Amino acid sequence: MDPVARVWVVLHRVGPDAAAPLDSLQSDAAGRYSFTYARTGSDEAVYFVSASHNGIAYFTPPLHEHEVKGEEAEITVFDTTSKRVPISVRGHHVVVSAVDGRAERLITEVFELSNDSSVTKVAASEDAAGATWATVMTAGGRDFTVSEGDFPSAAVKFGDGKVALLAPIAPGIKQVSFSYKMPASAFPISLPITELTGIYEVLIEEKTGGVSAPQVKEVEAVTVDQRSFRRFLGNDLPRNSIAVITLPAPKRAVHPGYLVGLTLVLGGAMIFALARALKRG
Repeated sequence: MDPVARVWVVLHRVGPDAAAPLDSLQSDAAGRYSFTYARTGSDEAVYFVSASHNGIAYFTPPLHEHEVKGEEAEITVFDTTSKRVPISVRGHHVVVSAVDGRAERLITEVFELSNDSSVTKVAASEDAAGATWATVMTAGGRDFTVSEGDFPSAAVKFGDGKVALLAPIAPGIKQVSFSYKMPASAFPISLPITELTGIYEVLIEEKTGGVSAPQVKEVEAVTVDQRSFRRFLGNDLPRNSIAVITLPAPKRAVHPGYLVGLTLVLGGAMIFALARALKRG
């Protein structure tokens, strides 16, 4: 731990059966701490240690070994600022599902954000203008929800044409993910790329269609959870560029009334033809 005068550290256990702090103590003046504990309950439980500095919590990776010490138990804390801190986009991943029963597609976007400074960026206000990071919402999207990532759902706000992150961003790489629905009839759609993006990846669950964006090409398909996705990949996409995803329109469902009418017409024609044949006979 960076030299900080005596901070409180907390040992946590999070599992499917229960989640709670197990123990806490104050570090010594050099930032050293030590816990002794026994693993209990579910084998899926995760143990880790946290420390708070300037109101921001920092965590160790999960404690896997019987004895964890040195770098594996180290917690690095940082000073905070609400001033401008460059947050770069190391990766942007887009997953587009096949058409569902409501003629919609689910789209999931995952951003890998990098704070390369030595301070934690905190929000200047509780709106998009003071957010720690923000991006443009896709036009026509609805039912926006936060997916798995490094930030809680309450820290991500949707509105005014933007997705705004209000949570602190500590130095290093963090992941934010969200999903939304689009009518299948809305395709092709345009996804804005507002910042220089290191890796840009699009997965589409369709055999036809494609992705058009600077430096993006189709590569070998991948399988995720027994579902096959075509994969489009590019590097160092310039800021203020556009990715266009083109997918086939859903097959139009035939209205039941049309089927009934068609049956009556065909049936009447067959009866008429049969009557003429019998008359000639």
